[in-house]
Amino acid sequence: MEERKYFRKERTPLEPVHLFTSQVPTNLSEAYGGIREVVSADPSFGTAWKLGGTTATTQRIFNVDKLYFGALHKCEVAVLPARAPTFPTFELKGEAEIAIRIAPSAMNLLEGETAIRSALPSALFDSWCVALELPSSPIGNLVECGLLALVADRCAAGFLALGRAREIDDAIDWTSSKIRIEQNGEVIASGGADALVWTPDECGRAFLLEALAQGFKPKPGQWISTGGATPCVPYNRGAEISVFYNDNEELRFIAGSEV
Repeated sequence: MEERKYFRKERTPLEPVHLFTSQVPTNLSEAYGGIREVVSADPSFGTAWKLGGTTATTQRIFNVDKLYFGALHKCEVAVLPARAPTFPTFELKGEAEIAIRIAPSAMNLLEGETAIRSALPSALFDSWCVALELPSSPIGNLVECGLLALVADRCAAGFLALGRAREIDDAIDWTSSKIRIEQNGEVIASGGADALVWTPDECGRAFLLEALAQGFKPKPGQWISTGGATPCVPYNRGAEISVFYNDNEELRFIAGSEV
């Protein structure tokens, strides 16, 4: 009897997982197809999307030259949380990212590849914010299993903390961003949007195209977290984590759930 394929439906499992070859989807279409079924069964999925393959590091690790993505559930996303994550996770680590929100004006553009490719960023996205993405995967042999297992794991979905929303400006200079993460007042990671292979809005555009190609239906109001602007670093449970953008504090929370 063939072993069941792995597709993550729940929040981050708390027990370690080891995948056998027979449990890994055989191709990208199957990997996204399994997750598409998960997302379609619960409308609270797709509150936000997390991107991978948007930095040189993730492209190298998973041997890709285009982005991949995972769907986040409503319970896995919070705006300016006092604690993050708000539930126990298998891992406690994170990276600062730029998140952008799909605009209401994009509704009529989301069905057509040509329209998405030619639209101004402000026609596709209405807001952006600094975010902290806290990935969590229970799969011990994830890198060995590769991209197909990662996609089936909802791209190591953990938790997404969103900062204060700002209006999208077509002329924004993403390359000038300086982002740092502090733990109990000490800098533990730094970077900027220039760590991405493409600008955040172009990452968002590429996501919309890939999501449509894989049969997903992104909607206005959903956030897209565009990839690691800083390295992903571990946090101490109970530590105070702050994220700064050009020296302005955007997020501050206690790492780890109370439970």
